[in-house]
Amino acid sequence: MTKLLFGFLLALTVVAATPSVSHAARVPFVFNSGQKIFRTGPLPEPFDKEEELQGYDAGYACDIKGVMWSYYSVTNCKPVAFQGDSYVDEEHLTAAIAAKYPESSMQRGLWGHYGWMLFLLAIVGGLAIWIKELLTGKKTEDATAGAPQGPVDTK
Repeated sequence: MTKLLFGFLLALTVVAATPSVSHAARVPFVFNSGQKIFRTGPLPEPFDKEEELQGYDAGYACDIKGVMWSYYSVTNCKPVAFQGDSYVDEEHLTAAIAAKYPESSMQRGLWGHYGWMLFLLAIVGGLAIWIKELLTGKKTEDATAGAPQGPVDTK
């Protein structure tokens, strides 16, 4: 079990060492904060036909906080038309987007929505193993401990 935990922590460290966006300082995790736009779908009519909005999608620009691109806090969302990192938030356009797409239709993805729970589970599990070892004074045995080594005579 400790080998599995060590492997997970090693992989996590490698990922954390090469982030594309990082607000972490001397922390083994990548903490994300700022603003992110989540897509909801194509622009509602009649805005999808406007020349200056060609190539734009509907979405919500939200303030985010998260770990390793999994967001545990998504707040202050406002409807926008966006393309890449730029967006348009004119009042009549945002009203049409909000009418067609509720905030619950944001496409956050499975990892973006629930991934932080895996980190929390790994931390709680690691702490539980550490506390167990402190209280019992025993190391957690490998799954192969006690298994016969070498060839076994089955006659």
